[in-house]
Amino acid sequence: MNGFLILDKPEGLTSAQCVYKLRSKLGIKKIGHCGTLDPLATGLLPVCIGEATKFSNFASDLDKVYEVGLEFGIETDTGDITGNIVSKTDFLGFKDDFPQFLTNLEGIQNQIPPMYSAIKINGNPLYYWARKGVYLHRVPRKIDIQKIELIDKSDKTAILKVSCSKGTYIRSLVEKLGRNLNSMATVISLRRLKVGEMNLNYKSCSFEDSYQSLIDKVLPCDAMLGNLDKVRIKSEDAKKVRNGLSIDYNAHLENKGLVRIYTEKKLFLGIGELSYKKLQPKRLLSTN
Repeated sequence: MNGFLILDKPEGLTSAQCVYKLRSKLGIKKIGHCGTLDPLATGLLPVCIGEATKFSNFASDLDKVYEVGLEFGIETDTGDITGNIVSKTDFLGFKDDFPQFLTNLEGIQNQIPPMYSAIKINGNPLYYWARKGVYLHRVPRKIDIQKIELIDKSDKTAILKVSCSKGTYIRSLVEKLGRNLNSMATVISLRRLKVGEMNLNYKSCSFEDSYQSLIDKVLPCDAMLGNLDKVRIKSEDAKKVRNGLSIDYNAHLENKGLVRIYTEKKLFLGIGELSYKKLQPKRLLSTN
């Protein structure tokens, strides 16, 4: 079995635990996830199966859309409500200029990853060190907050919709918003709505699905690669590509770089890189 499942992750499980449950339910060992969700978080977790694991990094690199609930007036050591409260302050309520504070958070910027994250330093994830009381230097990462919308607000809480690039930590973004408002803030709920063009409305699955239902919802190996341009090659060129050889490719493409490779019969072969009128295979499906 090869392809992607769009799992609607439940609250309380790590992404790794979700993979273990699917391995057990499907009886397949070669399964991974594309982009970690915290145990608190729910929503879209792409799961790659079999040959699709070759494209997990490409799926992880896609833009994301989240719905986040936040509470003002507190900060926790984890950046969300599951942690210990470390600071409290007053929140003077939502002013007329609150939407402007959201707009001010948009754009390309540097963000320091939180200590409670899965980034590995010295062989262990940052949350491992944080739980031991060791706080390490983290290199800022460039992110892009494309849009933040206010969905709802009440007293000291709000619900926002955030469209952002890969690598964005919503908990850090929420803390920044709180401080910009001369207050504090922490995440109380988080739901991922989209990864790239994939959303929960299209063949999403849950652990309540039967074995056959899960099988029926497996998407093709190119399902999470729609952001890449598509090229089609002749059968004789397909043989060369399958053997790892580059081929001449003179068709015009506006965007050079990584592309999806298909045969003339629309059979997906894998991913290649197009440059200087040459197509070089990068990650190909096995022909076995």
